Amino acid sequence: MIKRNTFILLVILAVWILSSCASQPDKQARRDNKIILIGVTQKPTYPDLIKYAVKPMLERKGYTVNLLQLDDQHVFNQTLVDGYVDINIGQHESALNFEKENNPSWKISPLITVPSAHMGIFSDKYNVKTVDELQQAVQPGDIVAMPDDATNLPRSLIFLENLGFLKLKDGIDKFAATEHDIAHNPYKLSFRMVKAEQIPRILDGIAIGVIYGDDADLLGILDRAIIREVDESDLFLNIFVIQDADCDEPWVKDFKDAVLSEEFKNTVENPEYRFHRYYRPSWYREKWGIANEWGK
Repeated sequence: MIKRNTFILLVILAVWILSSCASQPDKQARRDNKIILIGVTQKPTYPDLIKYAVKPMLERKGYTVNLLQLDDQHVFNQTLVDGYVDINIGQHESALNFEKENNPSWKISPLITVPSAHMGIFSDKYNVKTVDELQQAVQPGDIVAMPDDATNLPRSLIFLENLGFLKLKDGIDKFAATEHDIAHNPYKLSFRMVKAEQIPRILDGIAIGVIYGDDADLLGILDRAIIREVDESDLFLNIFVIQDADCDEPWVKDFKDAVLSEEFKNTVENPEYRFHRYYRPSWYREKWGIANEWGK
């Protein structure tokens, strides 16, 4: 049986979806009128990328591009599954895989990866510029805060392991790791799991914060990262996601072509915008011969 509080939450979410999408034309009407409805998060990072680097090209092809801001992560993908939106952006592929494992009936898949404001290590306590300097500075008991959600806690642990701050147990699925899977803590640090959006606000009271690129970008501290996450696999870069049934639709081809275009690249690389600070995916680096600045 569904618990009463869970049932109430599901009802609230269903009503919220219907009320948020009620003013939007249905999927067939959108196709008939060349309207593309994109589900986005509340943060401006990727809505701005669409606005400046994707939307102008699609509009020249006769499309109308509308954005629908969503928040709850389950609702975020459910609106795509149910056809309330045509495409969404606001998650990386690891998060999408986690969602799909828990919702096997969902038929949604990545369309293309885009430059992303990547995770980083931040510290107000220690005025250092490299990981080596940070390793020399930290003290036993120093608090390290990282996101507590089920997809980005493992990501943070892997990040910290790659930097030498911890060692995870052998033989585990690292993409499902929690703090209980830490086998070795060489610097005797105190690891704390915190809501991601809270970490930038508590930097002055901790030693190290592992902060989402979106949050750091929004607060204007992206360039203050001691080190940024390096992700050659692209698994933690943001993706546009579509329904599997739409993969051969003309609008999908036009959308992907816009992201692959030189105009998109020129907008991303333009220092007038913040996107040139983002981590570039492998296809982008190979196509345009532009390396990431944050590979240290």
